[in-house]
Amino acid sequence: MHPIDKNESSDHKDQREVAVLAGIMAPSSLVQAIVLVTDLDSARHRMEALGLTVLDGGRHPGRGTANLIVPFGQQYLELLTVVDAPEAMASPQGRPVVGALARHGPGLARWSVEPRDIEATAARLGQPLEERRRVLVDGTTIRWRSVGVDAAWDEPWRCAFMAWDDPSMHPARLGGLLHRNGATGFSRLEVGVPDAQALTAWLGGAIPEGVTVCEGGDPGPTALFLASPEGEIRIT
Repeated sequence: MHPIDKNESSDHKDQREVAVLAGIMAPSSLVQAIVLVTDLDSARHRMEALGLTVLDGGRHPGRGTANLIVPFGQQYLELLTVVDAPEAMASPQGRPVVGALARHGPGLARWSVEPRDIEATAARLGQPLEERRRVLVDGTTIRWRSVGVDAAWDEPWRCAFMAWDDPSMHPARLGGLLHRNGATGFSRLEVGVPDAQALTAWLGGAIPEGVTVCEGGDPGPTALFLASPEGEIRIT
């Protein structure tokens, strides 16, 4: 079990331990969808042609990968690619990206949720709580904590779990920009699963709002739609 912070209140500690032992957590929110691409410039042009505003993401130090971000306030679309193959292959965090591109090619690859308590999530799943970072083009470092990323790459019907200690650096909220097509966020993400109950157990509770589960077929995210005044916009 993940160690409990000695500085947290006893009430919070007791509540978290009860949730972990029961295997039940507060509902998580759909926060991220990752689309693998082979070239960031081409991906930017495709998204802009759809009327979306695309922000420079930056490099993941030591992982050989880089990204672009399409923020929506509560969720964000990440366009991810390998920019340094030898570095990526030498990195435990980079190799899954190389592998996913090799197996499936470009396209919708993985999804993440934002839990109420990332530490309790790590404890419930028996997964390590990882510290991750990304360096923006202006040198600013964005840091977050994650759980289950490797499991999500291996079995993409599983989501990863993410939390940002500094809300002002949350990728979904960077830029404060409007999209030319009026898109306001994810309308729905379709996810193929071998067993809906297995996903519910992985989440520790209900399926997040905006996620449509389809049993059978290809496991993992299969289609992403954005909400807009003119109706849904399909991204993949």
